Amino acid sequence: MNFLKRRWVQVVIVAALVLVATVATYFDSTLYKKPIVQIENVKNVSKDKNTDEYKNTDYQIVQHVSGHFANTSKKGQRVTITNSYLQSQLSDERYKPHQQVFVLKSSKNRYTIQSTKRDAVLVFTIGLVLILLFCMKFTRGKLLTSVLINLVIFYGYMQFLIKSHNSLLVILTVITAILIAAVALLVILGPTQDALMAFASTFIATAVALLLSVFLLQLSNNSGIHFEMTPFDLQPYFGVFISQVIFSVLGVILDETMDISSSLIEMKQEVTDVTKQTLFKSGMVIGRELVGPLINILLFIVFAENLNLVMLYLTNGNSVGYTLDMTLSLGVTQLLISAIGIVLTVPITSFIASRMVARRKI
Repeated sequence: MNFLKRRWVQVVIVAALVLVATVATYFDSTLYKKPIVQIENVKNVSKDKNTDEYKNTDYQIVQHVSGHFANTSKKGQRVTITNSYLQSQLSDERYKPHQQVFVLKSSKNRYTIQSTKRDAVLVFTIGLVLILLFCMKFTRGKLLTSVLINLVIFYGYMQFLIKSHNSLLVILTVITAILIAAVALLVILGPTQDALMAFASTFIATAVALLLSVFLLQLSNNSGIHFEMTPFDLQPYFGVFISQVIFSVLGVILDETMDISSSLIEMKQEVTDVTKQTLFKSGMVIGRELVGPLINILLFIVFAENLNLVMLYLTNGNSVGYTLDMTLSLGVTQLLISAIGIVLTVPITSFIASRMVARRKI
């Protein structure tokens, strides 16, 4: 009873700190150098109907946004800004009272809105995650440490990419993926045999899946795959695609490896004289149960990422076959490579884990 009481006290304290941090962030405009306007009133002054050649209809709305400067030497001064947006808000935004926005001076005494100030929302979201971690009794220290270290690694990866002008994209991606996997396992599992077992399984399964997939792509001469459809037309096309695949495959394989390995370790603890053959068979059974859900999750991610493009192509009068070919070829290829990795992970992890766990003395 006392334990539950202490747990709820901790949750309440964390929630209070999150609330204070969110409020403090909302009123931290003076810390910014860019001009920030606190919106007080918004008035729509016009609404025009627009229809394109494909009979798609949207509305162009003009609003007068009134407020006062929240920082800089103009703090407290009132300003009215004209904002124009489409009702669909595809590439622009509708502004509301009580929002804070960054503004840019376009001419004498005239300003345009650049973007919304969202730091308070970000702080609240991070705080909500922390509250949930406290409620679910996760090992918060290890989890946050792993995330922070991997963010630093990814930041270094981006800096090296900028300096190398993408010439070392795939090599840097491979190195970064290895570091991220190693750090995640070391922080969560510690420098133990379990971490080594999971890392070896992850590395081998990922490498085999990628090498096999690249071989098959080269064998088919990349037929039917539109690398030029990479978002923002990033080059080199193939390097960007493979880098995306490496990160996506690594994540799902790492999760699968951890599930199989931890299950076999628990089995060894419960049945101390279990043989490696039994462990291997158990790992295969567990892996078969994981394959279906993991592939389905990736399939839904592919659909979610490309749904907007599919709708755009179909709305503009393209056939279903052409639409799917142009929008889903990369996603489906990435899904197939990930599926190969997911399937190969089961026997590879079961084999490595069964040998290492069977030799362990409990």
